[in-house]
Amino acid sequence: MLHRSAVRIIGVIMFDKKKKSGKPKINNKRTKGGKVPQGRTLSTYDHYLGKGGKTGSQKERPVVVIETNDYNDLAVVPLSSRKGNDRTKLKNYQQGQSYFKHYVEIQDDEGKPIRVNKKFRENHPNMDVSNDDVEKIRDKVFNHSRPASENREKMKRFKGKKNPRN
Repeated sequence: MLHRSAVRIIGVIMFDKKKKSGKPKINNKRTKGGKVPQGRTLSTYDHYLGKGGKTGSQKERPVVVIETNDYNDLAVVPLSSRKGNDRTKLKNYQQGQSYFKHYVEIQDDEGKPIRVNKKFRENHPNMDVSNDDVEKIRDKVFNHSRPASENREKMKRFKGKKNPRN
C-alpha cells in the first residue's frame, strides 16, 4: 500500500495541469450551432468599438448582440447608463445599463469583424437582454432613429459578406 504523499506525487505526474487537451471550449449556454445568441451581452472598452479610438474614451461598456452570421461575426449595439441624444431606455433590463445607443457596430477599432475574443468578452447568460428588448432595439435602430439608414447599410454589408476571413 502506498503512502498518501506517494499517491499525491503520482497523481501530479499523471495529471499534468499544464497540458491542454486540444479540444476548444464551447460555451454550453450558446445555441446548438455554437453561435452567440441574440440578446447576449459582451463587455468591451469604448476604444475597441468603431469610432471609440477617435474619442479617446477608456470606459468599459456592455454591448448587446442583435445579429450573428455564419462565421460567428457579431452585430452589436452599445448600452449606456445615461440618457442623452440617440439613446432609448430599456424597460425590462435591470443591470444598471438601461439605455441603448442607436448605433449598430459590426467592426472593431482595427476594421475586423466583432467576435468573442479578448476585446469582446462574453458576459454570463443571467446578464442577457430579453427577446422583447432585442426586438425593440432592432426596430428602433433600423426604422425609427436618426442613423437608421446608416445602420441598415451596415447590416447589408454584414449579411452580404461571403468571405470575411483573410
